[in-house]
Formats: sequence, C-alpha cells, structure tokens
Amino acid sequence: MNKQIIDNIYCRNIGSEKFYKRPYCNNLVYTEGIMDFQQTLRAFWTVDIIISHLPKIIQEYQSSGDGFFVATISVTTNNSAKLEIFREGYVDKKHNEHITVITQDIPFTDLPVYDYKFYLILSSYDPVIFTYMLPNEY
Repeated sequence: MNKQIIDNIYCRNIGSEKFYKRPYCNNLVYTEGIMDFQQTLRAFWTVDIIISHLPKIIQEYQSSGDGFFVATISVTTNNSAKLEIFREGYVDKKHNEHITVITQDIPFTDLPVYDYKFYLILSSYDPVIFTYMLPNEY
C-alpha cells in the first residue's frame, strides 16, 4: 500500500453524517472517516487502542478541563510504531502546546510507514463522550 492511498483517505473524508461506536464502549463514537481508515487499511485496532486509554483521557479531561486531544501513530520502517496522545494547555501558569498524556510502544504493526494523526474531541459532558475523527473532519 502506498502513501497516495493513505493521503486519499485523509483527503476524501471532510465531514461525517453518521457516527459509529463499539458495543462495549459508551464513551467513544467515531466518524465515517475513521471507519474508512479502519476498513481501507484493515486497522480496526486503531479504535480499540484509543478505547483502552479512554479512562486516562477522561481523567485528564476532568482534571484539566481540556476536551481536545491529538492522537498520533508513527510507524517506522521496522514495522514498529508509537502511539502518543497529547493536548495543549497550561503547566505552571505557562502555555504549552504539547502536553503528553499517553505514550505506548507498539512492537509490530502492518500499517504502512506513515505519521498518522487523529483528533479526540469532547462531544458530551454528561455522560462524557469523545468523538474520534480525522483532522479534515474537525
């Protein structure tokens, strides 16, 4: 799979009329773009890995009040990857554009080498629900 296919996934998804969710998780919905990403790249785990970190993301939201997170998956040439979830906000009264919330090493992935980027946006306060989307869908 080449870079053009991945770029096309990001470019062709600019909005969403339908949302999806896993039956075992009520705190995350995801967009048509994320569904397209999962299906095209056969990477359904990219939603599950976010779900596995939702308790920490929710805790971070509740303590910081920040409801906008960026998730990245950087795949290397040796088929390993790194997940990072970060936000921007204030630390010691100084604004910081990159506050790491979560990092996870992924020892093996069959995703093509690429730096993938996604957004997690708070979409409901009570109950707390985040929407997972591609950047062009924001």
